[in-house]
Formats: sequence, structure tokens, C-alpha cells
Amino acid sequence: MNKLAYSLAAASFVCVAAVPAMAVGATGAEACGNIEILTISECHFEFSGGCEAQCEPLSFRAACNGQCDASIDAWCESECHGSCVADCQTNPGSFECHGACEADCNANVTAQCGTDQECAAYFEANCSVQCEAECEVVPPSASCEVQCEGACSASCELDANFDCSLECTAELEGGCELDCEAPEGALFCDGQYIPVQDLPACIEYLVDNFNIEVEAEASASITATCNYGAPGSSSGGAAALLLGLGLVALRRRRQ
Repeated sequence: MNKLAYSLAAASFVCVAAVPAMAVGATGAEACGNIEILTISECHFEFSGGCEAQCEPLSFRAACNGQCDASIDAWCESECHGSCVADCQTNPGSFECHGACEADCNANVTAQCGTDQECAAYFEANCSVQCEAECEVVPPSASCEVQCEGACSASCELDANFDCSLECTAELEGGCELDCEAPEGALFCDGQYIPVQDLPACIEYLVDNFNIEVEAEASASITATCNYGAPGSSSGGAAALLLGLGLVALRRRRQ
């Protein structure tokens, strides 16, 4: 496990309170609601006040992408691929995977969302992220066939998961608002809401997989009864409890 950096300023720390009530037993990405995210630079808890304002569809992209994973329709892939290859072969010098991907994906967004601006903003942001992920591994020198495989994936994934994503954002909005009202608050990483299922396991997953560390950033005096952890247990549990009390944050490790 990555090193956990603690630097409680003027804190008198005896022990921490119990883990906030939530589902337990989840591990890995499941503990963080199966988020699908490539990089994370910081995570923190938001509380009542400005918290609920962040419970909007654009903040649910990573969570919903992880929860909605329907198979791509073969017809969509074939239709898009054929059109994409023809365009690439017609304009080989100017064709670019990411541009073609976003153009096709955004056209699909317009067809699906119509005049719903909130819907369009959410799915266009999804297109941008998905196209970057699909196309960054495709070299510019790749054949039209290979470039179009990457360019068509984002649009066809959006098509396959459109209904699921809409349902997911509606469900997460309620969960996010409830978290904002809870004592431990709602967890956000780089602006993305994390629907935590198991707090200690989620923090451990974030620390282990995104090259980030736990830092204390508030002064406090805490005295509480120890009722979490056991001899030899991971320090990620204590980090999670401190984070839940708003005393620490997760930030990208300095290189």
C-alpha cells in the first residue's frame, strides 16, 4: 500500500469514532460504487451548504460509467465503422481519431437528447472523456480500420447505455443529497461524486490505485472510543475515519 502521510496540525488525537453507517463488505472499485475514472488528483468531503449544488449530472459521470456497461450493439458498430473508414480513406491527411470520435458521438447526443440542454451537457462531457480514452492508445500512423475502431467505440457505448445513464444520474442525485446531509458528508474526487459503499475499503482503493496520499488539513482535538480495526489491520482504515471526520484529504502524490 502507498504511504499514508499524516500531519495533523495541533491535533490531540486519541482515537477516532466509529465508521459512518453504510454498506460493508465491498472491496476494490465496488467499495467506491464501481467508479470508472482514469486519474484522480484530489478527494475531499463536502458538507451541507454548497454540497447539494454539486449533486448534478456532470458530477455523476464516473459513477454512472462504471455502473452502466451494456454491450455495444453490433449494428451500431458496423454502421459507424463503415462510414468512418470511408471518411478516413477520403481524407487520410486530415483524419484524426479523437476528432472523428467526438463528431460522431456528439451527433448521437443531439439525436438522443434533442433540446434537453442538461442531457446534452452530460453526454457531451461523456463523449469527450470516452473519446480521449479510446483514441489516446491509437497512434496517428494507424490504419483507417484501427483508428475507426477507437473512434466508434464512444458513440456506440453512449447509444447502448443511454437509458441506464439517465436512470443512474436520477438515482445518484438523491443519494448525493442524502450524503450531503449526513455528518460525514459526500465524497468528491476531482469534482466527481463517489457513491461510497464501504468507506475504509474505498479509501484504500483510492490510495492504492491513483498514486495519492492522505494528508491532514485541519486542527482538532478528538477523544472517542475505539471500535474499529484490529491489531495488524491496514492504516487505510484510520485514514478513512479521519477523512470521514473532515480532518484529512486525499491528494496526488508528489513525484
